[in-house]
Amino acid sequence: MNKNINSVLARLGAQSKRERSGDLKVLPQDEMLAITPDTGMFFKIMLTAMHAQRILEIGTSVGYSTLWFADAMIQNGMANAEVTKKPITTVDINHSKIEKATKNFDEADVRGLIDVLEGNAIDILHELLKNFEGQNHIKKTDGLFDFVFFDADKDHLRECFDLVLPMLRIGGIIATDNMLYPEAYRPIMSEYATYVRNRPSVVSVLVPIGNGEEISTKLASN
Repeated sequence: MNKNINSVLARLGAQSKRERSGDLKVLPQDEMLAITPDTGMFFKIMLTAMHAQRILEIGTSVGYSTLWFADAMIQNGMANAEVTKKPITTVDINHSKIEKATKNFDEADVRGLIDVLEGNAIDILHELLKNFEGQNHIKKTDGLFDFVFFDADKDHLRECFDLVLPMLRIGGIIATDNMLYPEAYRPIMSEYATYVRNRPSVVSVLVPIGNGEEISTKLASN
């Protein structure tokens, strides 16, 4: 692992562990709500195996999961690749968390890999989709993204999924966090799982790692 990224991940991981245990008290809006370290490693292995080059993250928080993605992008050679767009796009509506995430990206020396967008996820996804549909030189079967991670507003997950799917390449993956924990999310996450598993162009399965990850693979163009 890149040593700068590893250093920041270790610091943030320790903070997240203290928050989860109750040793560190923070306001609800300031909670990290990060993925677990084993989930981060799972994603890194997945991203390197599929040689992902474009990632979309909905729910930046303080950038913990984003740093795992950045490490995979470095391993995939994207740090030195000449590309017109940064390999990682991450979205969050919380300005304070975006500021913290940006500082963490600077400390890890990966700011050049990450495009940070502040605002409502649905609005931003509509804009991304509009831009995608206007780029006729991009084959729609290729899509813009190899991997999408949902770790934000649970009430609009199905709408987010529908907006993202046309921009995901065939064989690309959408991963959704918090399928198993916190338990308060269970009913809405169960409805989401039923929805995506019934999509004819998608194969989806729950992976019981960390907070529970729904892994959905696109099989055909929409």
